[in-house]
Amino acid sequence: MNALQEYLDQNGVTRYQVAKQTGIANTTLANAVEETKPLSGQTVKVITTVAQALGKTPGQVLDDLIELDEDNSK
Repeated sequence: MNALQEYLDQNGVTRYQVAKQTGIANTTLANAVEETKPLSGQTVKVITTVAQALGKTPGQVLDDLIELDEDNSK
């Protein structure tokens, strides 16, 4: 599973909710959570909007995603 999608699932938020709250296009989020999309390919825009939707800083989201990605690669 894509790390970003797993992160959204863990935080109980859907792509639709993030798009609705932040104004980012749902297609942008759909591309970001494709199975083949590596964490290193995520954009600042996506990380920032997810952070905004969750009430976190982009740094917190990125740290969480890196930890999740490392855990999944073990």
